[in-house]
Amino acid sequence: MEIKFVTPYGIHTYEVDFEGRVHPVALLNFLQDAAVRHALTHGFSVPDLVRKGLTWVLSRYHARIFRYPKLGEKVEVQTWPSGRQGVFALRDFMMTGADGGTVLTATSSWMILDLKSKKPVRMDGLIPAEAVLEERALPDDFRSLPEVAETPDPVRFPVRRQDLDFNRHVNNVVYIQWGLEAVPKDVLMSCRPSRIEISYKAEAFIGDTILSGVREEPAGGGKERVFLHRIARESDGAEIARLRTTWE
Repeated sequence: MEIKFVTPYGIHTYEVDFEGRVHPVALLNFLQDAAVRHALTHGFSVPDLVRKGLTWVLSRYHARIFRYPKLGEKVEVQTWPSGRQGVFALRDFMMTGADGGTVLTATSSWMILDLKSKKPVRMDGLIPAEAVLEERALPDDFRSLPEVAETPDPVRFPVRRQDLDFNRHVNNVVYIQWGLEAVPKDVLMSCRPSRIEISYKAEAFIGDTILSGVREEPAGGGKERVFLHRIARESDGAEIARLRTTWE
């Protein structure tokens, strides 16, 4: 059994920004696609679990982006199950360019939920031990991200049909897009995120309106700018995700 799944991707015109560099969300979509394709080969993908009354739910994500490839470049993604933390399964990623240089590293934490009870279930027997490689591309013990109080003038997003995934709730990468879009315009137009951390708190569904607010962390003396994000549901104010992003 091949533990690491390896697959290539090309950077297309619809995946780049006004400078011809790939959008961060496109890079994260590559990771998500690779993870799904890998899980399908081993029989523990979302469709496989749904037939058993179960599903995967993403809890945490942390990506470190070293560079943004240009239009027409080729990249290669490696992904593998990288261990366990209690009821959480870890999956790590490595993306390299055609020259072999590192484009990004990432790590993620997942739970398996019972679809009826919405409670986590033990993974014993669901992921074969021989499919796990105890190797981290990006070490992280997933401590809690800082909580953000109510933020002024949050950006509003309606949940669209195209935002939904296999589980009929908002896809995990969409939450990240909501967070990035709330960063001040001067940062969006002059910088790119070098680090993205997100903690998922609740589901969002079609018909919801989302409020994405942001607060900048005090400057640490370097060129980096760090933002804390609060993503909430407008109808009841419930926090559905929090992020920390670093921009350079």
